[in-house]
Amino acid sequence: MVLTQLQAWLKSVKQILFLLIWAIVACTPPMNLNISEEDLAVEIITPSIVKSDDGYSTILTTDPLLTGLDSLSRIAQQPISWATLLNSIHPELHDSTRTMFGDYLTETLTNKMLYPSLTHIENKNNRSVITYSVDTSVVLPQIRYSLSKIEVGAPMEPLFDRDGNMPDFSLINPTSLLILPCEGLYIPKKASRLPNAPRAYRAGVHRGIDFFSNWGTPIRAVADGVILRSDLYYNEIPAEFRANILERTTTLGRTPSDIFNNILLGKTVFIDHGFDLFPGFRAITIYAHLSHIIDKIKPGYKIRRGDIFAQSGNTGTKPSTMGTREESHLHWELILQDAKGEYYFGQNLPYETLYPALKSIFDY
Repeated sequence: MVLTQLQAWLKSVKQILFLLIWAIVACTPPMNLNISEEDLAVEIITPSIVKSDDGYSTILTTDPLLTGLDSLSRIAQQPISWATLLNSIHPELHDSTRTMFGDYLTETLTNKMLYPSLTHIENKNNRSVITYSVDTSVVLPQIRYSLSKIEVGAPMEPLFDRDGNMPDFSLINPTSLLILPCEGLYIPKKASRLPNAPRAYRAGVHRGIDFFSNWGTPIRAVADGVILRSDLYYNEIPAEFRANILERTTTLGRTPSDIFNNILLGKTVFIDHGFDLFPGFRAITIYAHLSHIIDKIKPGYKIRRGDIFAQSGNTGTKPSTMGTREESHLHWELILQDAKGEYYFGQNLPYETLYPALKSIFDY
């Protein structure tokens, strides 16, 4: 009796479930079996990365799930170069000058300024567009300020200037060509080794040519003249004293003549070439960082063009004060004086004019 009733109840439940399922199916609209290929296609977005025209920004594009974001963001956050920033400020700069200023900015400013940061995210046309940029509102003024401190247009010794006009060194030629101070070593092409190059470590500007030579390379007079200064008995200064003295240049914002001439030149020879070599000017040449000077080379000694009088070294440099022979080179300057002031040859000339002007005074 009980079993018969249970079977009847289960049959009733099955009928009710069937009726519910039928009702649901009947109320459901039929599926559209006419599906086009376009409806079935799924857009595949390939992650991409693009630099802006000015080089300051990098734009990443990927799908809403940010596929490939980690690898692309590492690329986007790579620092830009100082050369890129300099190009927007001084697009006319020669490549060598731009490289030189880049080296100077590396020494004086923090490289953190060069790293792009995430500045914008948006979803556009089913894409995620992410922008990384360098804050030019901060870095460009800093660059302009740093470069403004390189006063290549000022006279070499401001205390002795008489408001004279800067000579156009591209138009000044010697009555007879000079010989190179180191035989076989020609004028370097790098702007950082030529006049007007910034020297961040002493808040100053380079005044001459750096001929990178091996220790002990013979040095010769570029023209006839008379010895003015000869540091035959030079003793290298202590490293700590040199470092303390250089702190004064940072405080002053320039290299004063006493520190430059008495500390940084090391063992040095000055030669006076008189007024005939460059008409209208008194000419002096300076040979610095020497390792040895011949005994007879004393003030008043008349020296002839081509006479060997010393050997190259690194005195006056930081490596020398540390007891090493690293960075051996000859620092050579040509100073011109007139009634209104004195200047180093090539002062205030842009690289494109400077290098040809320097070559024009030597007998290659």
